Amino acid sequence: MSATSAVARGTERAGERDLVPLPRALALCLWTGAYLRGDCGPDDAVQGAHGTGHRHVEHLDLDLFDWMTAVRRLPLVAVRPVLPAPGRIAGLVGPPAAIAAALAAEQALVVTAGGIADSTLIPAAETIGSPGEEGLIARWASHPAPPGAPMPPPPTDGARSRFLRALQQAARSTARLDLVPDEPIPLAHLPEGWTAIALPPRTDPQAGHLLLLAARTLLLSGAELAAADPVGSARTGTPGLAAQTSRTALLRELRDAAREALVDAVGTLSAP
Repeated sequence: MSATSAVARGTERAGERDLVPLPRALALCLWTGAYLRGDCGPDDAVQGAHGTGHRHVEHLDLDLFDWMTAVRRLPLVAVRPVLPAPGRIAGLVGPPAAIAAALAAEQALVVTAGGIADSTLIPAAETIGSPGEEGLIARWASHPAPPGAPMPPPPTDGARSRFLRALQQAARSTARLDLVPDEPIPLAHLPEGWTAIALPPRTDPQAGHLLLLAARTLLLSGAELAAADPVGSARTGTPGLAAQTSRTALLRELRDAAREALVDAVGTLSAP
């Protein structure tokens, strides 16, 4: 299979509507897992993990092809995704510089070998260029894990159930939420640290659909929370403030549940 055939055919088959928006570390985790299982070659895996967007992206510092082939030589290797947030760093293995970088990027990929943490890979994205001609630089850095660092926890089924309950609760709520996870998100709306990918070969359709819903929900709920105006809502009086507080709590539950479901879904789909 050529270096572009699997990814090109996957992207053409999916179309932009079915591309999955993902943090870059999670996109790499999915396609690295596919490569480690032998579902594709390293060229296809790197290209698939790069994904697509609305602007040109340069990937610098660590060469992902060399990194991926080196990872495959590790004994009993596995890759684990992490989406950390302040107060939520479970799954990170250090050193302190890696934890700080992962929190800044809000994402990381942890490599394990023989049941022991080996390293943490983190992308840092930066927009460059003038308005209308922006490009993006993604710098990848690998941090060796401290000796004896524990292996991150495996995926669980509880995150999926919590996410589905949160979606049902949001659907029943009277709060106005501008969230439609069934609709595609324009590439221009992706944050710097995200890309949009076609799913790797042999991805289970049901698992892929859950992955898509969780990713879109995480993006949309985060954007809604960032756009919230508690000061403006407070001026409407107690009823308005109470409604805004309820809406914010619902959005946070959606965001947190979607984050956990996305990590578990990617972890499951990336398993050897």
